[in-house]
Amino acid sequence: MWRSVQRLWKRTDGAVAPTVALSLFGLIAAGGIAFDYARLAGMDTELQQAADQAALAAVTQLDRSDDAITHAEASIQDGTASNRLARNLTRFANDSDGVSVEIENITFCSDFDDGVADTATACDVTTDPAEARFVWVQTSMRTANYAFTPIVQALRGTSHAEAVAGVESSICNIAPLFVCAPSEDFPTEDDIGKGLLMKTGAQNAWFPGNYGFLDLGPGNPGVVDALLGHGLNGCQKIDESNTEPGNKNATDAINTRFDIYAGVGATNSPSICSDTAEGSGCPDKDVGKDLSMTMTYEFSQNKNLPAPTSSGTCDSIATGNQGNPNPKITFTPFALNSNVKGMPRDTCHYTGTCADGNFGDKVWNRDAYFLANYGWNSATWPTNTGLPSDATRYEVYQWETTASPSKLVSYQVGADSHPATNPKITGQTATYSTTRTCAYRKPRQAKGAADEGRRILPVVAANCESLNGKETLDEFHAIRVFNVFLTEPSMNRAVPGVTDDKEIYGEVIGPAETVAGGTGFQYYSRNRPYLVR
Repeated sequence: MWRSVQRLWKRTDGAVAPTVALSLFGLIAAGGIAFDYARLAGMDTELQQAADQAALAAVTQLDRSDDAITHAEASIQDGTASNRLARNLTRFANDSDGVSVEIENITFCSDFDDGVADTATACDVTTDPAEARFVWVQTSMRTANYAFTPIVQALRGTSHAEAVAGVESSICNIAPLFVCAPSEDFPTEDDIGKGLLMKTGAQNAWFPGNYGFLDLGPGNPGVVDALLGHGLNGCQKIDESNTEPGNKNATDAINTRFDIYAGVGATNSPSICSDTAEGSGCPDKDVGKDLSMTMTYEFSQNKNLPAPTSSGTCDSIATGNQGNPNPKITFTPFALNSNVKGMPRDTCHYTGTCADGNFGDKVWNRDAYFLANYGWNSATWPTNTGLPSDATRYEVYQWETTASPSKLVSYQVGADSHPATNPKITGQTATYSTTRTCAYRKPRQAKGAADEGRRILPVVAANCESLNGKETLDEFHAIRVFNVFLTEPSMNRAVPGVTDDKEIYGEVIGPAETVAGGTGFQYYSRNRPYLVR
């Protein structure tokens, strides 16, 4: 018996049992803490995601309209949850407040300094919907009641989240050009057909009708490239863009739409618009203008051969002619009594009597235009064209480009100079020159059948009240995109009125439309929300 007791006393099989029993409290506490704090971390993540999504949803409503702040608040606090742009749930909170995550506080900022750690200090608080650009949201406090952690006297964990979002504006698919608008609702129905004299903002003064270019990068080459082409390739951020005063280099790019190539470089040359070459600076289908084009051709041959004679017509130049295929070209404004006439400006722009300054009154000399170009007087041109007596220049353009037979007829002005006069002799070679002067309606040289609609520019209408010289685009309010029909190239002229090569003249067509129809402002200007913190 005694030996059995001694053996039992010496056995160690259950020696760890007391240790395990004593450590159970610690093990359960550690497991409970891990479980409950993982749940707290999950709730914290849910709340942060809710704050992020709410801030992003609210900031999309900040379009600077009078109801912008009201719409932003309703988008995340609307009493009917299904009407909200962002509806977030929590599955880890169990505080009897339901599963919806509510936004307790919304603050709007006109500016936000992300370099300042304290959010309240970084935010320039505003209640003006026209100034609100950032949203700071805070969720309500939520609680996760612990399941196991109360064993160590911790009953619950609470958390909330906050986020700040801003809106990043982009401008898309337009010519990099803005015009100071006369009103916030421009262009109205009454504005359609008005001549628009776009002038540079001299001495940093900006008035309705003044224009500037949008430097969307890389600087002036980017502006010129976009003007040569159809506009921006995609979208560019507005807040990284600068406004630039008008300059001759950029108006040269616009003039390529009229078959005028005055600049230098491969991107501003008619050679890129041949049938086999691809280029961006191609002319419109109708390049009728108030300028005659004088082309000087050179012919080289053996001096013992008979002198060549000029051949071909103005219309045939587009498909090639003998001699230099790229002649030296000069442009000369037509005289007032010419038998060829470009589309006139509004009469009040010639006389300086326009009541709205740079904006005309729709009154232009239609009779003189049709009489000079078609020989039709005021009584016959409305009948022959089917156009109303108060037709806009754009309506006349549409008729000319679609009429059958085609009205895009080029005129020869005067006779060719004879190439046999005073040839230049170099060794055995005689070089002759001849000139031909034409008034082109069809493009002289173009890619394929030319780019129809290139005389239409989608332009930003802007509120320029706060614009002062070179500023970031965000400093003024881009109202909408509208279409301008270019009626003439930018050139120095003495008649019938003094013009310069920095002016751009056109006619207001109306709000820009997408290819699918409708004004489609989001096609031209887009706002993308982003998280600041």
